Amino acid sequence: MTSELWWADKAPWIQVIPTDSTVSAVQALPPSGTIYSARMRGREMKDTDGVFTQFYETLRLPDYFGWNWNALRDCLKDLGWLEATRYLLTVDNADFILSENPEERDIFFRILSDSVKYWAAKPQYPRDKAPLHVVLLCSPDSYTELKNQVSRA
Repeated sequence: MTSELWWADKAPWIQVIPTDSTVSAVQALPPSGTIYSARMRGREMKDTDGVFTQFYETLRLPDYFGWNWNALRDCLKDLGWLEATRYLLTVDNADFILSENPEERDIFFRILSDSVKYWAAKPQYPRDKAPLHVVLLCSPDSYTELKNQVSRA
């Protein structure tokens, strides 16, 4: 596990954390401000429909969400319907994400990676360069594999 603060205004904005790790309060506590936190259930994200449903429900995606990868990317780069200065996406049991469609995992992680990079570079956030953070919680046995998949995105 990384010793970086989860809320640091620098990479990595996507953290893979094994469930047996000990995280200090300093790492976990967010800075001041309005934060929108979405907690998703990885066990319900085994296929693309499950992924889209979890994002739709927890992020309260707009009705025009198109239920496809491009639509998810577009929504993650907008988030204008949520009033917050920072966003936290947490996925429990992240090792189950797209377990029934493993060929789609690279697409999913690339979308997450593109989205956090997009938010980190937004010029209207001069003090908050990384307002979108993602925490993927996984079993200790799948930590290395999941971390490698995310880092390739």
